[in-house]
Order: sequence, then C-alpha cells, then structure tokens
Amino acid sequence: MHDFFDQVFMRNSIGQWLTAVAFVVGAFVASHILLWIIRHIVKKIVRRTPPKIDDMIVEAIEKPVAAVVMLIGLKLALQELTLPARVNTFTMRAYIMLMVLGLTWFLSRLVSQIIGGYLRPSVSKKLPGKRADKQMIPAVKRSVQTIIWGVGIVVALSNSGYDVKALVAGLGLGGLALALAAKDTVTNIFGGITIFFDKPFRIGDRVRVSGYDGYIVAVGLRSFRLSTLEGTEVVIPSAVIIDNVVENVSREPARRVVLELGLTYDTTPDQMRRAMEILKEIAGQNPNIEKNNTTVYFNTFADFSINISFIYFIIKGKDVFETQSEVNLEILERFNAEGLNFAFPTQSLIVENMRGNIDVKSIKN
Repeated sequence: MHDFFDQVFMRNSIGQWLTAVAFVVGAFVASHILLWIIRHIVKKIVRRTPPKIDDMIVEAIEKPVAAVVMLIGLKLALQELTLPARVNTFTMRAYIMLMVLGLTWFLSRLVSQIIGGYLRPSVSKKLPGKRADKQMIPAVKRSVQTIIWGVGIVVALSNSGYDVKALVAGLGLGGLALALAAKDTVTNIFGGITIFFDKPFRIGDRVRVSGYDGYIVAVGLRSFRLSTLEGTEVVIPSAVIIDNVVENVSREPARRVVLELGLTYDTTPDQMRRAMEILKEIAGQNPNIEKNNTTVYFNTFADFSINISFIYFIIKGKDVFETQSEVNLEILERFNAEGLNFAFPTQSLIVENMRGNIDVKSIKN
C-alpha cells in the first residue's frame, strides 16, 4: 500500500497529490460550513445587538471570508506539491494578489452596506422626491466602489512583485484625459451634491433659474426637471445652480405686487388724495392682501401722466392671479365712479397760423 502512495506522478507522489486534493476539498467544505454558521447563527446574534454596524460587517464579510478560506486551502495544497520554481513563484504571486483582492472585495461590500444603511435613509429624508435614492445613491456607491477597487488592484499588483509605476503613470494620463472629457459630467455631479446639501428647492417648488420659470418635478444627481408655466418640461443640468441665481418663488413669505397708475394732468390735488385713499381701502378690504403692509404714494410727474405707486402683498397660499384681477377690476370701477381718468401718451402740437394766432392741438398716440 505504501508503494502505491509513493509512486511519483508529475514530480509528486500520489500521497502528495491526495493530500493536496484533501486540502482543497477540506477548504471547500470548511467555507460552506462557515457560510452556514454566519447565515444561521452569527447573523441572528448580531441582529439582537443595538449597533447596526455589526450587521453590516457580518453581511460584508460573509462571502469574502469564504473565498479566503478557499485560498488558504489552495495555498496549503500547493505547499504539499513540488513545483517548478517558475510555477511556484507565479502561484505565490497569484495567492498574494487574490488575498489583497479579497480584502478589497470585503471593503467594497462594507462600503456598499454603509451607504445603503446610513446614507440612503438620510438622502430619502433630506433630498425631496421618490427618485432621489434611485438616482443619487447608486451613483455615489459606484464612485466609491470604483475608487476602492482601483486602489485595491494597484496594491495587489504591487505586492505581487509587479512594477506599478508605469501603470500609475498611465492611469494618471488616462485620468487626465477622462477628466477633461467628463468635465461637464463631474460639474453636474457636484451641482447635484450641492442641491442635496444646500436644498435650494424641493419637488413641487416654483423656481426661476437660468431664464426658466416653473415647478420642480424631479431631482437627480446630474440634472433636475422643471415644468414651465407654458406647460413644457425642461431638463436643466445640475451645474447651472453653481454659477446662477436660483429664485425659489414658493418660499417667498408673500407675493409683492407693484402697480404704477398714471392719471391725467388735469387731476386736482383733492382727486389725487382721493385716488390714494381708494387704493388703501381696496387693499384693506381684500382678504387675500396683508393688512398694514400696503404702500401708496404720489410717485412722479411723468411725460404724459402724474403717477401713483401702489405696492401690496398677497398672502402666501392665496391665488395670486385671481387676487390681482380682483384688485385691478375694483380699481377700474372705483376710479371710473370717482371721475379719475387714466392717462395715455399724448403730444401737444403748437401751430402758428398766417394771422399770428397760435392753435394748440393735442395728438394722441
């Protein structure tokens, strides 16, 4: 029997081959047993403990630790065999590389768990819209995981004996080219992050930005959508809010309305005083207008009229257009009833006839 195990096959005895296979099979069985223990025992234990980070670590380490057990089994199996120097060097480098990548896999899964467990609920509360966690969170997760895997691969190659200086230099040039090509995309992402932290608007807010006026219907990491007052939908890059003024109309405490009324030059001082009194009465009687926050004053002597400035504030939540219509109609009715005439552009043309008499004619424009 010993003679059978001592027989040499490809530089190794059959006993060595069987021992190596036993290590591989044992590692395979051990990894599955470990997975079963983690899934059915460890997870139940950590779920009973208050810190949520325990659950995340266990969830993240579950598959990588099974892979590491398999790698250890393979390493022990290879150590039982007599291999050529080149093969032995290659396998050791591959083992080190795979161990580092296993650690990178664990870190990537852990970051994914942390983002999903902590950042997603925070974003869902702070960033308006049901699509926030579907658009922003995956982008952040992919970005962080890409960085982790990039660093992990470079470290794995370096520890395996490879010269990574040329690779890093190439990645630097490639990264520069990629940064130049994706400059707008990166700027938009930073704009989306700015929206998340500064919260200049929410879904449903009416805003004025970059020449557009409308209501926010969706917010994403790269762009946001605006439904304009004309009924069209505009997709605006998030980078716009970095260099432009965003006016959130929905957050105004009240809508300020400025009305310039021009009366004819034949209006008497008493009529001017009566006109200003009427405007104050109209503002005081309208339930949609803020009381004690109305300004009425004799503004100026214009070219064609003497002007009154009428400034009032519509209470937040009231119908702005309906209120303005009511006020304007009442002004028209009350001024007509009082004989107050609105001015329109006119010109006086002085003509001297042949007899030396002067005729004055008013020309209406």
